[in-house]
Amino acid sequence: MDYAAIHGRDVSSFDLPSTHRLPTVSAAQALQEFQDKERNSVSTGLATLDALLVSGLDDGGPGGIQKGHVTEIWGPPGVGKTALGIQLAANCLRDGRGVVWVDGFHRVSSERLRAVVGAAGEDGAVDRLDAFAHYACPSLPHLIALLCRPTASCVPQTVSLVVVDSLSALVNHAYPKTPEPRGAADAKGKKGPSVSARRLQVLQYVIGGFQKLAATRDLAIVVLSQCATKMQAERGATIIPAINTGVWEQGFSTRLVLFRDWIQDASESRSVHFVGIQKLNGKASAATVDGACAFNIGPSGLVSVDCDSSERSQVLTATPAPKRKLGDTNFEIADSDDEEYGWEEDEDAVPVMPSQWQGSEDILLGRLPDSDEETLHVDDDLIDTRDNEKPESDDKESNDGNPVESE
Repeated sequence: MDYAAIHGRDVSSFDLPSTHRLPTVSAAQALQEFQDKERNSVSTGLATLDALLVSGLDDGGPGGIQKGHVTEIWGPPGVGKTALGIQLAANCLRDGRGVVWVDGFHRVSSERLRAVVGAAGEDGAVDRLDAFAHYACPSLPHLIALLCRPTASCVPQTVSLVVVDSLSALVNHAYPKTPEPRGAADAKGKKGPSVSARRLQVLQYVIGGFQKLAATRDLAIVVLSQCATKMQAERGATIIPAINTGVWEQGFSTRLVLFRDWIQDASESRSVHFVGIQKLNGKASAATVDGACAFNIGPSGLVSVDCDSSERSQVLTATPAPKRKLGDTNFEIADSDDEEYGWEEDEDAVPVMPSQWQGSEDILLGRLPDSDEETLHVDDDLIDTRDNEKPESDDKESNDGNPVESE
């Protein structure tokens, strides 16, 4: 009995010799898949975003995340990355297609997923959760073994969506971005590649495995990633994706960014979630964020929010702003000669100079005169400092009271 009879046929084992990198498809099957455009994408639940995601495609279709490609969704904590992933999974399950969810940092809420799937009110919607497969990967090697070399039992043929939550947490835990000395040796004293070099090799292997899995199984892979802070001389602190190497960015075809902002609604301002496109079908956007869509997160999933999107986002430039001259700023120089502060207009409000303005501090400090002839004048009264001096007697007494002759 051979291996295939026991474990099944492994169609995605990329290490096996094969004459074709992609599985062969008959002409009838290709025509049927081309006519069934609804199965070529996974809806995000936001009609505006679905239309933007297929704006550059010729075949059109209902819109959404395209199958056969890798999509990255990144943003700060609390912006709705997991909520968007749950909405994608719920829409895929409603269409009768399978979903694989891989947790890399925290477990997805099954109650929340069940509530979003059953929000449509269809009969038997909750029963479709049987097509939902959940895996927990505590480390990066577990993720590589699961998705980079998948089996037919791990990723069935009916699966159309794979969601990887917090991949950046696994990568940063396995290969942290810490400075290391040059020429560092291992425990055996051998010099090998640095941590950054090994991190780059692993990222290249992972994204290559994701691309092959998405192409061979004709499914959409969505990677939820965190963010990091980068200090720049011109912009200061800037938020960037946690995985921002060139090898990684070339591997996925679409990148979405999530953030929160304030909008003016009637007479009050309220905070809403935004999702913008930074890369679409392998082409990066010219602006920082293109086609931002507003939404809120409710118990039944994502809810679109109508807002004025005519004003484009301000593009940050790397060129520092030129310095202005002091004359163009209308700033006043402190203690300048031309400042009057209104004193000349309110001369009566200025306090009168007290008598003996100069020299009064000498009395407070108890300043002694420099000579016998010096006198102090206070309030036109003449005080002779010589009267305050104790006259010296010619005869000085000792401690025992006996007179002592003066010299």
